[in-house]
Amino acid sequence: MPTVNPYLWAKKSEKYGRYFWLPLNQHLEDTLRVSERLWELWLNNGQRQLIIDSLSEPSEAIAKQLVQFLAAVHDCGKNSVAFQIKKGFPYELDLRLLERLEKGGFIGISRFCLPSSKESPHALAGQAMLSWRGFGDDIGTIIGAHHGKPVDYKKQYENQSAYTENYFQEESSNKNIYQKWKSSQDDLIQWALEASGFLSPEDLPKVSQSGQAILSGLLIMADWIASNEEYFPLIEIDDMEVEDQETRFLNGWKKWFKSYQWEANYYSDPKELYAKRFRFDEPRNVQQSLSDVIEQSDDPGIYVLEAPMGIGKTEAALVGVEQLARKTGRSGLFFGLPTQATSNGIFPRINVWLKSIQEELGDNLPIRLAHGKAALNEEFTSLARNINIDAEENGSVFVNEWFSGRKTTALDDFVVGTVDQFLLLALKQKHLSLRHLGFSKKIVVIDEVHSYDVYMGQYLQRALQWMGAYGVPVIVLSATLAADMRKKLIDSYIRGKGSRVNKNQNQEKVFQTDAYPLITYTDGDQVKQVLDFEKTENQVVTVEKVAEEDFYQLIDALSEHNGIIGIIVNTVKRAQKLAKYCVAKYGDDKVELLHSNFIAQDRVKKENNLINMIGKGAERPKQKIIIGTQVIEQSLDIDFDVLISDLAPMDLLLQRVGRLHRHKIIRPTYHEKPCLYIIGASEQLEFEEGAKHVYGGYLLARTQYFLSNSLMLPNDISPLVQKVYGSGEIELQTELQDKYNKMKQDSEDLLKKKELKAKKFRIDRPAQKTSRKKTLIGWLNLSVADQGEERAYAQVRDSNETIEVIALKKTENGYGIFGKGVNLSSQIDNLETSKEIAQQTLRLPYALSSPPKIDTTIKDLETENLRHLKDWQDHLWLRGSLGIVFDEHNQYRLNGYLLTYDTKYGLTYEKE
Repeated sequence: MPTVNPYLWAKKSEKYGRYFWLPLNQHLEDTLRVSERLWELWLNNGQRQLIIDSLSEPSEAIAKQLVQFLAAVHDCGKNSVAFQIKKGFPYELDLRLLERLEKGGFIGISRFCLPSSKESPHALAGQAMLSWRGFGDDIGTIIGAHHGKPVDYKKQYENQSAYTENYFQEESSNKNIYQKWKSSQDDLIQWALEASGFLSPEDLPKVSQSGQAILSGLLIMADWIASNEEYFPLIEIDDMEVEDQETRFLNGWKKWFKSYQWEANYYSDPKELYAKRFRFDEPRNVQQSLSDVIEQSDDPGIYVLEAPMGIGKTEAALVGVEQLARKTGRSGLFFGLPTQATSNGIFPRINVWLKSIQEELGDNLPIRLAHGKAALNEEFTSLARNINIDAEENGSVFVNEWFSGRKTTALDDFVVGTVDQFLLLALKQKHLSLRHLGFSKKIVVIDEVHSYDVYMGQYLQRALQWMGAYGVPVIVLSATLAADMRKKLIDSYIRGKGSRVNKNQNQEKVFQTDAYPLITYTDGDQVKQVLDFEKTENQVVTVEKVAEEDFYQLIDALSEHNGIIGIIVNTVKRAQKLAKYCVAKYGDDKVELLHSNFIAQDRVKKENNLINMIGKGAERPKQKIIIGTQVIEQSLDIDFDVLISDLAPMDLLLQRVGRLHRHKIIRPTYHEKPCLYIIGASEQLEFEEGAKHVYGGYLLARTQYFLSNSLMLPNDISPLVQKVYGSGEIELQTELQDKYNKMKQDSEDLLKKKELKAKKFRIDRPAQKTSRKKTLIGWLNLSVADQGEERAYAQVRDSNETIEVIALKKTENGYGIFGKGVNLSSQIDNLETSKEIAQQTLRLPYALSSPPKIDTTIKDLETENLRHLKDWQDHLWLRGSLGIVFDEHNQYRLNGYLLTYDTKYGLTYEKE
């Protein structure tokens, strides 16, 4: 069997004056062994089958051999002149390695220079080498992409033939040194083939595009694990090989590997699951129906559950996850919600569910809360880290720290996070295949889909197409879903599977129905629905439209009675202004304010206080005025006795109503019947500027048109949403029709603009499974007009770019946290202190981060940080962060604006 030349290096390092290296043959051996174990122990049955089905010769044995071959050959591009003469530090180490190559027969390498060595990075070089030897693009592109990005065009690797010296040290193939390099490269590739059970390139199966994506992610993962020096250390410079390969691998694998795959147990009756997981005597009708259709599905796909707030959709989804995991061989869960607050809120419920599973199985189950503020969640941070399974008598739910990086979080088995994590599946960014690999493990649950706008919908639909291509089951939950969105979700998933909605079905009935509750799902390429449910008692909500000029008078009238008054407005400025009025009128202790412009830690405290004050089972105060923005409509399980709301699109308005009389409790006499007061409705279509800016006039006009003086909930939910988002015309007075038509045209133009904007950074739809021609070449290609990937990361939400800083308060000798008055500046070497500081994040206003201002703002912040907070860059939690320190008056001047922070009202700003 051929061998890899022992003189070639893959890694080198200097530590404490000592030189270390890792021969290329050793790194390839490590990666080969890791890939084999990942196939056996980390991939689940569903993922293995996905890879098998992607091959022209669907065989488990061949699939495993292919995984091994990719690992064994992935760094073949390092077997080149361009790589071997790469300079490192120090010079003496480079010289030692080059001299060794000379002794190995690579004459002249220590004095050789290349004018264009950067034109042949080793991943690209590896793809070119394989192409020259007859391997197809389906295999080559995986090797070319193992550092995160496949080539954009075939010419990128085809043009490598113009850089002969980068590979062979000579241009003439007649030269001995040319032949020496070629022979070395041939031997490596032949070794990789034979080590994985193949003899020639022709023995390898063809791989579909979806299979390439998963294999690419798996190769990157294997390479990263094998490259971790804590697991697989470098060796002394004078050593030529590792003495005990078996011990090296077992030690490295044991340090990384934490848990075996979860395999869901079979329950013949889902009622048992509801009883075991949630202690339900009987599941509700909607919950039982979802379980029934999942159990009856032969080829599970996407399940869209539309049902009222508070009916137990979360529990229905979690039981569905167990059923689908068993049916499809998946071993994890992604639960995505609109905001960090909602994902924080759902985390304890999912953690309880997981612990119930763990008690049943007696195994360790990894769980990760995946969003930017995960460190603020005390329950998550208190979970044990990197438990050594062999040292534990009892299993537990734990956190695998290896997956805590931005690139690898999605790889963990159980992930609770914001929907962005899922939308990123459709975004062109490096290492995207890792994210696809992670999601292919799981059952995906997406909650509160009503709150995603058209722009985000473009990413949502494309991500669903790829889930369809991978056969990953998806559960979509919504209380207020437009029929058009329902159709797009179903159609996207089924197209990803390589099919289309059967045209013989009555699509009008399937997709335009306003039945409620409703389950729409796919079984193979068939779309089915459940429309018949037990009738639930309707709650009648009185609706009163109040003029803007009577807003404060209404609050005065309601405040004369006991009860919890909820007020939800559309902008932060409006909420702050209203809160200041109410504090002045009724006292500080009577008013609570919640919006997005608080320091993160303050916002978490406020959310927890509200839940403890007016959440389920809370001991409610006699009277409170709770003022908030959209964060209340989609975040918190809280209950108002009466609700005042700015006019908003119907689906969001109904979400707000979901906080009105949410729980069955005894209420003050005046508020025994639920009442919703709408501010900002206008017969003349003259809407409040903030509302118009956020939502546009068209949806506001249609919402107020169809909103009557009472709501029958839940019966009215779907019919009202369908009317507002449907295409039916509304009858207006002649003088208003032109204004409405203009709003409609503006809305349509904006939607087209958003769709075009989203497509700019969105990956293409997956190729048909039967196609073996489509590869990952060009998969992440960004157009010439793009400004780089960093700006693309924020593209999945159609929001203006913002700057997040760490906000602190000046103390006598340094800085500390608002409300504590303790100087922490001299304690940042303490890990807990620096972590506490890092949690004080605050989003700066758009006025400071808009395109004309953002560069100057960042420059000013960097200058101030270099001057006053330079030591932050030496600390794990603070490295890379920008901080601002408010003065003794809680003020900070930045780029022509005066910022003021108040723990009651949040951040305000004014131009100086």
